[in-house]
Amino acid sequence: MVIHRPVSPSLRLALPRTAGDRLSGPLGRRLDDRFHYLRQVLVGGKESPIEAVVVGPGGTWALTLRVEPGHYRKRNGHWYQLRGATDSWVPWDASRITAARLAGRRLEMYLERATLPSSVTACLVPPRGVEIEWDAGQRPGIQVIRDADALAAGISAGGNLTKAQVERIVALLDPRQPLPRLRSARAS
Repeated sequence: MVIHRPVSPSLRLALPRTAGDRLSGPLGRRLDDRFHYLRQVLVGGKESPIEAVVVGPGGTWALTLRVEPGHYRKRNGHWYQLRGATDSWVPWDASRITAARLAGRRLEMYLERATLPSSVTACLVPPRGVEIEWDAGQRPGIQVIRDADALAAGISAGGNLTKAQVERIVALLDPRQPLPRLRSARAS
């Protein structure tokens, strides 16, 4: 997998860099060079960046990696958090789940405006110590995948993007990449 690092002021100033995220290494070992991993992707406007985007033959995935530790459950259309002190479910503001869903939607609209294939899978990849569940019929509108192997299998499944489409999407999301040349359809 090709890992695209965000441009940071620390690189320009020769300051020590911060460590990468927890998924680039495990996914990099499981996906080949047809896949691209982009961190901190800005798509249109002043919105907060998408934490990670994976683009490859299997499609485009918007990944949200951070959520506060805890046990969460969606039922009756509302989210609840299990409070350990009282062993009871209390209402929870599901901002990270909403952020994951909206990140996928923002990326979809961005790609659509660029006339590129706009199907995006929004995925929350919770760390250890986070349990997210929902009652039947209460799906949160995103994929929730914890295991790197299962995530890599989901990302590589399909095969609906061509190499040229992948290159154009990556060039759009990482402005430092050169745009791929369009081939003209000349009759010989």
